[in-house]
Amino acid sequence: MADHEYSVVGHSRARIGMFIAAVAGAVSGVFATLAGLTATYLSNQQVEVPDLILWPLTGSFIFSVLFLIFNKYIWRVVRLRGLVGVPDFEGSWKVVGQSYDPEDNPKYDWSGVIDITQCYEKITVHLRTEQSSSKSISAAVVNEGRAGYRLIYSYENKPDAGQKELISHLGHCDFLFDADLKSASGNYFNGGGRMTHGKMVLTKVAE
Repeated sequence: MADHEYSVVGHSRARIGMFIAAVAGAVSGVFATLAGLTATYLSNQQVEVPDLILWPLTGSFIFSVLFLIFNKYIWRVVRLRGLVGVPDFEGSWKVVGQSYDPEDNPKYDWSGVIDITQCYEKITVHLRTEQSSSKSISAAVVNEGRAGYRLIYSYENKPDAGQKELISHLGHCDFLFDADLKSASGNYFNGGGRMTHGKMVLTKVAE
């Protein structure tokens, strides 16, 4: 399953796009000016000017390059992340969970690893346990101020071969990450054939 888009409550990606477009326009103008000056200088020196030098980089091309770099790298720079307004969850997280039945009785404890892959536009949350794996299919982020950041996502779970007691199902997860993005706690709810719920605690694995 490919990475999917995620929403950030209170954040305007259109505003970021407009800012990058303005920068791209300015850079394109600089390139156009430099190309013109270079062509004039070479002509005065009676040097034949290749047609290529008269093709300044267009604003759309520069925008594409700048957005690609921003999408992959710039948005997650610590000093800029506060201005951008999007927390960086990417990394591996140790998970300790406890599952409950529909009557709220404890069923079992479990553990696993969550790998989060994220760029500015897309995200994937992949949970792996000894019995099954799940991947997010949609997600949203909420800034909770001093409390931290909330990551809410829906997922599809698939049991490993031989796990006869487990069946594929859909679920929903709600995590609250501390402001330093080093730990989190939350709840999950399963449906579509596996009516259980539970709680989880996440600790980021040092890179």
